[in-house]
Amino acid sequence: MSIASSRAAIVAAAIIAVSASAPSHAAEWEFLSRFEGSFSGGGTVQRNAQESPNQVTCTFTGQPSETGVTMNGKCGAFIFSKQIRADLKYDPATGRYSGSYIGSSIGPAGLSGKRSGDAIVLTITWPQLVNGDTKATMTIRNSGNGQLGIIVTDQLSPGGERTDVTQLALNQS
Repeated sequence: MSIASSRAAIVAAAIIAVSASAPSHAAEWEFLSRFEGSFSGGGTVQRNAQESPNQVTCTFTGQPSETGVTMNGKCGAFIFSKQIRADLKYDPATGRYSGSYIGSSIGPAGLSGKRSGDAIVLTITWPQLVNGDTKATMTIRNSGNGQLGIIVTDQLSPGGERTDVTQLALNQS
């Protein structure tokens, strides 16, 4: 093989490699763009084993970018309301999301995880113990039909069974 043909092969391989990674990034942008705009709805939140689930109503505004998404909003019931924010960044090199969640009374929590189909499945790392540990799971599902679902799974007591402690269903408005 001549030097010219081996250079051509290297250039062709580089173009193929770049082309192969582009659809993944484009697919992720297509997914993130589903979060654009306003969402409203509600569901239930249960903070611990001693409380019954509370009905809440929520509004969120999503602001996607090529590298992630920011969700700002509030949830409340009757006389209380809580500001909520999630900032997620996507790393195309690893295919992973990372960021922060603000909304808990114990302070900002870390988020990390991956997309699985129409959902981003994230590990929440709380800044201190919540119901006996510092980990929970947040699943944010957006199938692209104007519906957004958020489920947080955690244990309600130390060493207890994991259960859905937050279940929200929102529609794009």
